[in-house]
Amino acid sequence: MRPDSAALSAISRDIGCNGFYPFVVRDDASTEGRMFAPAIGIAEDPVTGNANGPLGAYIARHGLLPHDGRRLSFDGHQGRVLRRDGVVRVMVEIEEGEAISVAIAGDAVQLFSADLRVG
Repeated sequence: MRPDSAALSAISRDIGCNGFYPFVVRDDASTEGRMFAPAIGIAEDPVTGNANGPLGAYIARHGLLPHDGRRLSFDGHQGRVLRRDGVVRVMVEIEEGEAISVAIAGDAVQLFSADLRVG
């Protein structure tokens, strides 16, 4: 996939949405996605809970992964293309076929640090 950043930025302005998260459901009942938000200066986010969390609600609503009617859990894989593989654990509580709460979990690594001086 080779996103057109200028086209995505234009679409973002037109529809009032900053990011795009194409994904696939994998055979092992997990997902693989990529997050593009060039309109706000993010060419591609290697791993983001801001995409994987809402994806959980979407998957629950549309029945894209099996669940027991009360809870859906899956791993959202992201960052492979950037060689910064990551996994977000997504847990969705479901009531009457709709997501009523979404939680995410995962591990993080610090890539850099900086001092911020105010005043």
